[in-house]
Amino acid sequence: MAAALIGVLAGSLLTSRANRMHWSRDKQIEACAAIVAESTRIQLALRRAWRQGDPVDWVPWNVALGTVWLVGSPAVVAAAAAMDQVFWDHSDPFIKQTATDETVWKEARGRMEATRLDFINAARLHVDPRHDQLTQVPVSRPPLPPSAGSPPGLPPARPATPDASLA
Repeated sequence: MAAALIGVLAGSLLTSRANRMHWSRDKQIEACAAIVAESTRIQLALRRAWRQGDPVDWVPWNVALGTVWLVGSPAVVAAAAAMDQVFWDHSDPFIKQTATDETVWKEARGRMEATRLDFINAARLHVDPRHDQLTQVPVSRPPLPPSAGSPPGLPPARPATPDASLA
């Protein structure tokens, strides 16, 4: 009887610990996914702010950062902080519409996408150390060809999404 009771108690403790670990891992993945989504949204919002004068809503980005600070590993938090710093470094010229040309945007976009990739790789490594490093962010745009026209014999290219021209 005592052995059965000890077995039930041990099983209960192990199950409770496993549930807490799964909950924590799920929360970390959700927080990291929110950072990736919000960083993409902020990048596109900065482009719209520069080109169309639209306001940038920073609240969802700040909420995502706060969530990562609560549940993320130190490496994941550091990668999110680096991305936030890039937004701080580059936001004013686009919000104030003082960026001079596309070259300024391309440099800022490159830094935003590079820190997003660093974040994604830090998050993947934390979730499963067996993951390989990625070399391309999920929403980056390839450079435009030197000529805006389509190759001979092909119809003109169309944007894949309504916001494709904004990236």
